[in-house]
Amino acid sequence: MLAQASVPGAAIAVVDGKRVVSIQVFGHTDGAGSSLVDTNTIFSIQSMSKSFAALAVLMAVQDGLIDLDAPIKEYLPGFTVKSLYEMNPENSITLRHLVSHWAGLVQESPYSNNNDDRYDFDKHIQSIADTWLRYPVGYCYKYSNLGIDLAGYIIQVHSGNSFGLYVKDKVLHPIGMTNSLYEMDSIEHVDNRGLGHSANPNRTPPLRIPMIPAGGLYTDITDMIKYLQFHINEGVANGHRILRQDLLEQMHSIQFSCSGQRFGYCLGLIREPVSNSYGLYHAGAGYGFSSIMMMFPEYKLGVVLLTNSEDESTIWGLHQLVTESICAEYGETPVAESGVERMIKLDSRDLRVEAVMGRYGDEYAYVIETVGDTLGLRITSQNRFYPLTFYDDGGQLVGMFGAFSEIRFLPRYGNRPGSMMLIDRRMSNAYFNIKDFNYSPKAPPGPNKPEWLQYVGEYDQVVNGETIGSFNVTVRNGYLYTAECKCTEYKPGVFFTYDGDLIDFTSDPPTAGYIQIRRKDVESGL
Repeated sequence: MLAQASVPGAAIAVVDGKRVVSIQVFGHTDGAGSSLVDTNTIFSIQSMSKSFAALAVLMAVQDGLIDLDAPIKEYLPGFTVKSLYEMNPENSITLRHLVSHWAGLVQESPYSNNNDDRYDFDKHIQSIADTWLRYPVGYCYKYSNLGIDLAGYIIQVHSGNSFGLYVKDKVLHPIGMTNSLYEMDSIEHVDNRGLGHSANPNRTPPLRIPMIPAGGLYTDITDMIKYLQFHINEGVANGHRILRQDLLEQMHSIQFSCSGQRFGYCLGLIREPVSNSYGLYHAGAGYGFSSIMMMFPEYKLGVVLLTNSEDESTIWGLHQLVTESICAEYGETPVAESGVERMIKLDSRDLRVEAVMGRYGDEYAYVIETVGDTLGLRITSQNRFYPLTFYDDGGQLVGMFGAFSEIRFLPRYGNRPGSMMLIDRRMSNAYFNIKDFNYSPKAPPGPNKPEWLQYVGEYDQVVNGETIGSFNVTVRNGYLYTAECKCTEYKPGVFFTYDGDLIDFTSDPPTAGYIQIRRKDVESGL
């Protein structure tokens, strides 16, 4: 698998609660001719770092430093964030919301993000105040680096130490992870360090990662073994309880779950059904690295893979291999019953069905439409059309298709229809795979303001003077669109896309999703 993906170097281990079942290293720290990877080679683990940030939050809860369910305004009195849906959302957001990705925050901030390598953690946090919530607080799961970074910042402020030092003292060293680092000045001088390899051969990934709690940890395979065993042994390391049992159970439990949900985000970990038990995992990818850890506490089993390549095929190939192997040993994962016998079948012309017709998402969309005489769901990424049958499930609208799949809908928010959840009953993954309502072909035309024509054209997305992408702006059916994203005008020259991204033509320079944009015809002088 590593050879197929041209991964320069990697380390992998399989453990149980007491011993290392297998540990192997492959390849080189950089490329051919560089040092060989060994068991002490440190790798960036990217978003796997979120698990350590979550554990640090729980250690602070255990020490009485913070409360998981108190509004973050209590800890950061000057903090604010913008919202179209509620006044002062910072009065509602809790640390639990932040660490489980339920705060409604967008993925990136205007200063320091996956496209902006400026390394200033304080400015990165301060710039969150310039963002707008994508959802009302607590509406649904929405993965966000900002939530984890903000939680880490709260720990930093209230502990009096840097986030990295707090995690070292409260998490890493108690577990026995003595070769794990957040401090970039120290990491830079480690000789036995994997160097990241980008998917773009012309780009050298920078060392310094601005999202420190969300993705800043470097560690080696030996330390990760200890971390897996800490979770497998229910919060105990080296014979000592590090985290209270009740807090560990919260870390391993799906947050804000619905009845019967078996797949979802916990606190820094994802939980999934595997055979007649469950697994916990988190992956990370970016800045030249990819990694994954998987733990099965009831089977006393853990697996971790670290690589110095952005190619994610290996980590997800391993995830599939491990889960299939466990199911082969212990039996297939049970499929949740549909419950159709308790539901009322609806006619395709039912007003409740017609109200949810349309496109959810943009290029990679779920589209509820009628083709010929057949009502169905078109999944654009698969180029597949599935006939849909709608039911009333105790007042909730449910569309069923295929052998195991269904769609359900979240409540309306603001002035817009609720988002769609695509659920696989083999996983019971409600509140996870979500698409927002974009537009309906049957919707009446918009205002079609003449002044919008000045924004129509082709744009480049620009970071540090370099083009990282492009999109076009059009007017269709009386509305402004960016690519396939329908926009709503907030004020002259300022728009929100259907999924909450801010498009600001009035700022200098103009921005889209907090990234600078530049008209192509302006660049060429036309």
